[in-house]
Amino acid sequence: MEHRSANPRPHAPIKIIGWIVSIVGTGLWLYGYYADAGAPVIDWPLYLPDWAAAYVPNWVAELGFAISLIGMSQIYYAKFIELKVSKP
Repeated sequence: MEHRSANPRPHAPIKIIGWIVSIVGTGLWLYGYYADAGAPVIDWPLYLPDWAAAYVPNWVAELGFAISLIGMSQIYYAKFIELKVSKP
């Protein structure tokens, strides 16, 4: 008879990778926010109010913001899968 212990947190590696990616993206966004790293790729004042467009002043901040969102999606995807699996 095979004995298999159930892993109480099978999606922990996905969450850890998500947190790391999110922290790296936030650090890159902070660097881009405070450094003069060139022009933005997207003309944010055209699509957003001025107060929101001020958070992405250049392409480095845009890249950091996108990477941070990718990391957050991994964190919440793992939670979604955990909730989906735990339902009967």
